[in-house]
Amino acid sequence: MTVEMKKYRLADIAEIVISSVDKKTKPGEKIVRLCNFTDVYHNWAIKQSDYDSFMVASASDNNINKLSLKKGFVAFTKDSETRDDIGISTYIADDFDDVVLGYHCALAKPNEKIVYGKYLNAFMSSDYIKKYFELNATGSGMRFTLAVSTMEDMPIMLPSLNVQKKIGDMLSDFDKRIENLRAQNRVLEQTAKTIYDYTFLQCAGRQTTYNKTLNRNIPTNWETDNLYRIADFTNGLACQKYRPITENDKLPVIKIREMHDGITADTEFVRSYIPEKVIVNPGDLLFSWSASLEVMMWNGVKGGLNQHIFKVTPKEYFSLYYVYFQLKDYIGNFKRMAEARKTTMGHITTDHLNQSRIAIPDEDSMRKFNAQVTPLFKKQLVNSQQIEALTTQRNSLLPLLMTGQVEV
Repeated sequence: MTVEMKKYRLADIAEIVISSVDKKTKPGEKIVRLCNFTDVYHNWAIKQSDYDSFMVASASDNNINKLSLKKGFVAFTKDSETRDDIGISTYIADDFDDVVLGYHCALAKPNEKIVYGKYLNAFMSSDYIKKYFELNATGSGMRFTLAVSTMEDMPIMLPSLNVQKKIGDMLSDFDKRIENLRAQNRVLEQTAKTIYDYTFLQCAGRQTTYNKTLNRNIPTNWETDNLYRIADFTNGLACQKYRPITENDKLPVIKIREMHDGITADTEFVRSYIPEKVIVNPGDLLFSWSASLEVMMWNGVKGGLNQHIFKVTPKEYFSLYYVYFQLKDYIGNFKRMAEARKTTMGHITTDHLNQSRIAIPDEDSMRKFNAQVTPLFKKQLVNSQQIEALTTQRNSLLPLLMTGQVEV
């Protein structure tokens, strides 16, 4: 089936507004919630269920009028450290009374007689537009940006409004299914975290002794040590040195971007016969130790680990789930230390890991904890793999739907 398309500039079909609202709370301005760069970057759609995750800030009446989020609008990232992270869009799925778009982002307010917001969001997520942004971004070094003229001249191909609605609604259905699975995973993780806190932090019903190193009571038969006691931390490879030799002998490279977005069309590859210790499988624990300082369970396909990320492997009787929560807690310590010194914790070194101090629980406590949380994390892994599959399917359908190769 051939779909008739008409070409427009973004400025012809939508009003474009650039945000200048920063994260500060200023006297004389109204208190608002701020939809920031990361909120836009990590979500296919912004919904009322996201409200509590938005930070509190302030904005002038003028900015509130121009940048309040309303159903049907499309927000996108405008500035970033890399070309790949600009032009990432999200659909505003609900009306918000006091949520405005934050700095480094822009808001497109579609002319609803010409373009359907869900379709515009999907089109801006296509490889066609990603390449346009990549080629037209200005800047170098640490900051890239989209000029006003680049945003205005963005080429948009539109089928009839009826076809736009069918495509937009179909892709949004994928998003709803993905979001439902993510919501389940948040509940599962919070339940496991509650069990972790009760078992290892509250120590209810046990004889405890004050520990000067940790500045809190711990069970009498527990020890203190550093993070190396509970896990091995294996750094990834400089994967550009291990490019695939043949098309059939390769693995995707897992970088910090893949930790967030999964495997995409932009993912690089490495030869498959790299050392086993830097091969990542579903369910492995990853720790990005440079810049982002994040811990997550990998739920994608088998891949090769890039440098700047640790693969964390539990030792002795310590479980993966215990190490996961312990490490997430301790990253909070690292960030608080940096904040107290008014510096940025750019990366974690082996010295930081050696200097860390944590409580080391006994084997019986660990066994009871594992029995409670293992079923939760197994379900979470299954959900995450479904999310990965749905995301891949959605992204694969995008170009096919928009060129008429697949009919809704």
